[in-house]
Amino acid sequence: MSNPLFHLASFTSNQIPESDGSLRGCRVNIAKSDNHLSVMEDSKDIQNFYTNYGFYQGYAVNQQEQEMNKQQQEMNVYAAHSADQLSQGEVKLNSLETGSNVGEVPFLSLAPFELLRNNPSKHKNTEGDKARDVNGGANVHQKLSAMHIMRLAGERFIQFSSNKFININNLLHPYGSALSYLSTEDNQDVELAQILLAAAEKVSEQQYDRARKFLSQCQLLASKAGNTVQREVFYFAQALGERIDRETGILTPKISAETNELNSICTAPRLHASHVALHQEVPFTQVVHFTGIQAILESVATKPKVHLIDFHIRTGVQWASLIQAAAERKDNPIEHMNITVIESVNKQRVEKTGKSLESFATSLNFPFSFKIVFLPDRNQLTKDHFYIEPDEGVVIHAAFFLRAMICEPNCLETAMRVVKQLQPSLMVVSEVEANLNSPVFVHRFIDSLFYYSALFDCLEDVMKRDDQHRMTIEESYGGGILNIVGSEGKERVIRSVNLDVWRSFLGRFGMEEVKLSDTCLYQANLIIQQFDCRDSCSADMNGGSLAVSWKGTPIYSTSAWKFH
Repeated sequence: MSNPLFHLASFTSNQIPESDGSLRGCRVNIAKSDNHLSVMEDSKDIQNFYTNYGFYQGYAVNQQEQEMNKQQQEMNVYAAHSADQLSQGEVKLNSLETGSNVGEVPFLSLAPFELLRNNPSKHKNTEGDKARDVNGGANVHQKLSAMHIMRLAGERFIQFSSNKFININNLLHPYGSALSYLSTEDNQDVELAQILLAAAEKVSEQQYDRARKFLSQCQLLASKAGNTVQREVFYFAQALGERIDRETGILTPKISAETNELNSICTAPRLHASHVALHQEVPFTQVVHFTGIQAILESVATKPKVHLIDFHIRTGVQWASLIQAAAERKDNPIEHMNITVIESVNKQRVEKTGKSLESFATSLNFPFSFKIVFLPDRNQLTKDHFYIEPDEGVVIHAAFFLRAMICEPNCLETAMRVVKQLQPSLMVVSEVEANLNSPVFVHRFIDSLFYYSALFDCLEDVMKRDDQHRMTIEESYGGGILNIVGSEGKERVIRSVNLDVWRSFLGRFGMEEVKLSDTCLYQANLIIQQFDCRDSCSADMNGGSLAVSWKGTPIYSTSAWKFH
């Protein structure tokens, strides 16, 4: 999900659109990404590809048309309760305590479930949140989404939470016909989710024997090949089981092997192929990254030379779009563009990416250079690693980089000090829009349960249940859940925080949020409209930043920053 690459259709020189000098010649004729996460191993230089995503300087489309196309949707309770957690100080990026043991709080006082029960008006049931008809035809029950099931399970769990002695029989039909309007399958899913919540409660209370009993029931009812809720519960139950084994000191080679297998899946070629398939159907990363590119183009509109510093390039093919747009700029033409990449693992791969980008720029007669700063230890990064010419406009791009540094606070602080010394005209940040870093286990469990519910719902809507690509992606999600829920301290390396936390953190370094333009939002929505899942996916402004959501649950965000 976080290795963005966008569809680049093959072209010949006579297919390059004419430009009138303002980049309006780049037509927005969006094709679904079929190359996502490609490592370009069998590419024949980037000039064999051409982006169909258009970028605009100024208002290429009149503002009235943009207003007609804007999508205004309310954020769902997930954002609300995440903000509530921030105000309570549950997630503080400025402390970045990776190894501290924070005292647990009672599971039954969780704000997320209380919000679900006490503020139902916040759960706007948008078009994308409607139940799915899993069989088709008239008079057939429409299957509820995993998100809806988890909400119902949370409400019911709270209703009988005053019962000190919770057992499985309490969880199975505790209110008889209270949810009689649900289908048998939905009722079973609600019950399964309640059992998972009971297990999590017992884990938080360190009542591991009782937790194992609930998890045994989950294992009987859940399946990674079942329906959406069964699949999600399968992975969360597995993570709770690992947490119990870690906390009780039980040596479990089997679980360690399963963990290693999940981690290996995340880097396997089949995961790459699966993400290619997914991003033919879902525009999350396309929206996030092309919004960032649009913001970069606008920030260097008058700069004769541009120096882009990329903290996390991954494949880098998305920069072909930036090069293409910059090459076609006639007003204030760009004399030279330089991309400098910071890499700490695979220098050879990045070198290959650079050669491909240079070849693509050459095919456009565009002056371009590519440099690599190879640092196995990112904590050694300094301003001296970059050569900045006096007349260069410096832009920094950090896509899914900051979250990777949360577990390494010293490296994160070092990177930000260097950013401050470089004084870029703009810094573009793309991140997972979720609070998955609470030091309190139960809050982190609920946050991740809701976030992954949206991801599993997304897969249910765009891929068949027996699709091997879907199952591979869900296994990679399982690896993330295993780390978020099953680990603590330095072993918990998968961490995310939302925009509010990043605002506070970046503000410490004297940075202020730059409002993304209406053109950025317009283009994001235009991208979404090219996908069949357009009714479920939305792009909305969060302050001055943009968040892309699935049925109201924010998934990713893109923001822009500058120094005071």
